[in-house]
Amino acid sequence: MYTAADLSLDLFPVGCLVTNLQREILFFNSYFNRHYGYAGDDLAGADLFAILSKGSQIIHDSYLMPLLVQEGHCDEIRLGIKAVNGETIPALVSARLEGSGKEHVFWSFSSATRSEEIYEELATAKQLLQQKVSLLHSMADTDELTGLPSRAALTRHLNQQMSYSKSSETAFALAFVDLDGFKEINDRHGHPVGDKLLRMVAKRITANLRTKDIVSRFGGDEFVIITRGDFGARSAMDSLTRLLQQLSEPFDIGPLSLSISASAGITLYPQTEPIASDQLVRQADQAMYQAKLTGRNRVCLFNVDKELAQRGKHQKAAEIKDAIADEQFELYYQPKINMRTGKVLGAEALLRWNHPAQGLLAPASFLPDVSECHQGLDLGRWVITAALAQLRSWHDRGVSINVSVNIAGYHLQHSDFVAELASMLARFPALQKQQLELEVLETNAINDIDQVAVVLGACKRLGVKISLDDFGTGYSTLGHLKALKVDVLKIDRSFVKDMLTSAGDLAILRGVISFAQAFDCEVIAEGVETLQHGQRLMELGCEMAQGYYIAKPMPAGELPAWIQVWEQSQYEKKFRSIPRDSW
Repeated sequence: MYTAADLSLDLFPVGCLVTNLQREILFFNSYFNRHYGYAGDDLAGADLFAILSKGSQIIHDSYLMPLLVQEGHCDEIRLGIKAVNGETIPALVSARLEGSGKEHVFWSFSSATRSEEIYEELATAKQLLQQKVSLLHSMADTDELTGLPSRAALTRHLNQQMSYSKSSETAFALAFVDLDGFKEINDRHGHPVGDKLLRMVAKRITANLRTKDIVSRFGGDEFVIITRGDFGARSAMDSLTRLLQQLSEPFDIGPLSLSISASAGITLYPQTEPIASDQLVRQADQAMYQAKLTGRNRVCLFNVDKELAQRGKHQKAAEIKDAIADEQFELYYQPKINMRTGKVLGAEALLRWNHPAQGLLAPASFLPDVSECHQGLDLGRWVITAALAQLRSWHDRGVSINVSVNIAGYHLQHSDFVAELASMLARFPALQKQQLELEVLETNAINDIDQVAVVLGACKRLGVKISLDDFGTGYSTLGHLKALKVDVLKIDRSFVKDMLTSAGDLAILRGVISFAQAFDCEVIAEGVETLQHGQRLMELGCEMAQGYYIAKPMPAGELPAWIQVWEQSQYEKKFRSIPRDSW
């Protein structure tokens, strides 16, 4: 808000107003109040139209303002001014656009009979106003303590440099520098010493930069540097490392010799994606913080690729949250059979995303983006609940099979996993608990074998079965198998795929089957894609299997019909024809 003291207009023998472009009255001098009968702050915040006659309002909109916008000024327009007593008093009105952004209108009101007498006073008032505005701009652009460009000036310089870099196709670096341990110096020696140190730091930074570079005091003990010129990552890092070495040299303040270090972060421009100036500063700040975390007195470069990847994960997580709410996820089911008897034992529930734009998506395209975050846990809970609901639906139709679901390591080790699983099972009392099987990746299980063993033991006590998935791909030992006490070992498809040609894979299969027998576990092979794979597995003693030769994953609604067809005809075609001697 403008004040009379700031504008030095209160003593002028002419009515003065200042409004914004929305016609809001920001300032009025005493002469205006006296001449038109207003008192105190009557006009503060009022609409300019409150003091203009109806005809003058029309002149304002149709003539005065268009001229003002076009020319920047409008001189001696006759308008009717409404006084407090209701009288309309004719006046000669002049207006000028003022301010750095031409965001204010300076109005002068004089008697229609005395305009010449006060022209000089108005010119003087305008000059005073311009001087005041210029002084304020200068003060805003300079840090009072160090004399460096202020934070506001930095923003302007940075935007200019970004525009130049874009047009000239050159790069520049932005550095964020923060002093290490400055608070301790302030606390120990007092703020006057701290202020002196900041001034000396500012001089030393300036002395070690090129004349075309810009250094600004961002605030407190923080400085931001724009390295003008075509700067790459390596040259920027080297330049800033040398600067930090200079800052680590002692500062002599009276009898004191103070040593201080600094940490710095760097980011580069342009980048692969559009970015605003404040975001660029934030990137350099984040890199500086990383330098602090890794030991201080060093330089770190902002990793744009990592930031974009992280941002992509956040976006994917938000998208998945909405997808859960919109019921876009679905479980497909791949049957598991006994190859010797043909009996359908169960099915593995496999997550699919019916993406509205990309179609049906497999888990590999989205699960890595939500690992170890809330959306990943929410999705895991949804899978278990949906599988149990589907089991109940099949149960009601007379279809009794087991269903296995994959459990991520981070979900398994969540503090509330067992309690949540118990709660979900309680919602489906008609089901046998052993109809649900949890498949745990071997690599996830052995990362924290003791904790996983406790959790799996608690799950088994609830009644569910435990399967160790992708067995053979990790580093399991007999001790691990003993600790985990799983019900099923699942042979990874990578060993099944090449078992017919690789003696090594065949040896691994024999070992896994032996492990299963030693620990009284069931064993199942995934990835059975040919008759020959199935025949050889049965020769080795593995009768349970799943794979494309048996059936591809299918929507839940198709599984009951598939089971009926399989048991009536397909089994005969695929496995019964194998000579029994070959088993």
